Amino acid sequence: MLEKVKSTISKYDLLSSSESVLVGLSGGADSVALLLCLKELGYSVSAMHINHNLRGGESDRDEQFCIDLCSRFDISLIVKSVDVKAFCHENKLGLEEAARELRYKAFAEIQADKICTAHTLSDSVETMLINLTRGTALKGLCGVPYKRENIVRPLIECTREEVENFLSKRNIYYVTDSTNNSDDYTRNKIRHLVIPKLVEITNEQNGSLYKNISKTLNSITQDEDYLNIEAEKLLKNAQIDENSYNLDIMNSAHKAISNRAFIMILKKCDAEVSFSKLEDLKSACKDGRKINLKKNVYASVKSGKLIITGERKKPAAYSKEINLENSDGVGIFEDFFGKKVKITLIDRTGNAGNINNMFTKKDIDYDKIKGEIFLRNRIGGDKIKIHERGLTKTLKKLFNESVPIEERERTVILSDENGVVYVEGFGADERVLADENTKRILSVEIS
Repeated sequence: MLEKVKSTISKYDLLSSSESVLVGLSGGADSVALLLCLKELGYSVSAMHINHNLRGGESDRDEQFCIDLCSRFDISLIVKSVDVKAFCHENKLGLEEAARELRYKAFAEIQADKICTAHTLSDSVETMLINLTRGTALKGLCGVPYKRENIVRPLIECTREEVENFLSKRNIYYVTDSTNNSDDYTRNKIRHLVIPKLVEITNEQNGSLYKNISKTLNSITQDEDYLNIEAEKLLKNAQIDENSYNLDIMNSAHKAISNRAFIMILKKCDAEVSFSKLEDLKSACKDGRKINLKKNVYASVKSGKLIITGERKKPAAYSKEINLENSDGVGIFEDFFGKKVKITLIDRTGNAGNINNMFTKKDIDYDKIKGEIFLRNRIGGDKIKIHERGLTKTLKKLFNESVPIEERERTVILSDENGVVYVEGFGADERVLADENTKRILSVEIS
């Protein structure tokens, strides 16, 4: 299994030897195998156990097991206790969804380069079958993705049987969630009743169920990635300004592309993404109707344009223009909501040092900035593309995941005429990130 995990990490570029790695550790076979496998492969690993407090004494048993395991192998462990039931009640969520949301919020609070979860090929096959029985688009048939932002899954090409064999050979014990034995849950029914029968049928044909489905998952994922890339191109070509789109261009593409582009518009508005909402939006575009996408956000059609209105951006409570050209290259702002912000322009012309080693993700290439620079707090619609995550995300979503409510309005933002260039705690936007060709660095210090 070690060789397979090494191959998966290399193939999908999941981890590098210099990165700090946090493993989500439940105490079950998959997460225990992941933790010890990465340690054997030489990665700098730590672990986090989240006690969901859903199974009484069994939850406490799992927590103690993780503490003992990490102590035995000299691995740093963070333990966090969450009240899933209260979170369900407050947010009107199901138990599974609430537990998942709290887990990822807890992960986001930890400063680690990569977060590893122990999803396996077996999980991915189960997910695909569950989505298939419920009805799904192509994305739902892709199973569990090998990577999502800085969350990676090194076991995604290993089966549960391979995981258990790995632990058995090393005489490593693990705990078992008693709910995994119940067929009251859809996933368990698929796992216990459907998959064994599919394995049996495939074996009769001298095949391997997991090997065959793995090929299918890889093929579907490639197709899905390509269609999304084409949809992004379509949306970019159709966009007239921040809130309007040319419908002739949107409708000129194949439905597989245009549907994805319309979904991207819904996501941009933080509206519900569902088959019914997509059809409602497309129907409104065809009929020229005005529809409500979410509270105070509307879509309407005028002169061949799809126009999104509502929730106008509120002005920043703090906004200062920064001009370093006419100073000594240093800007100091003493009271940014109780913080001191120092912005320094560093000329690296003639410096032969390796910038990739000397500077970090917070350093900005000054010459990539467009127009004036402003120091401010956030406004509605702000978004950033973080280099290691590889996708653009609104600050609203980013802050909801990892920034305490009381800190959100006092988080330091730098922007230019094209939008956000730097966010405190997250670093520089990918479009202005310093690289080997950078001549002038804009460095930000906050105290």
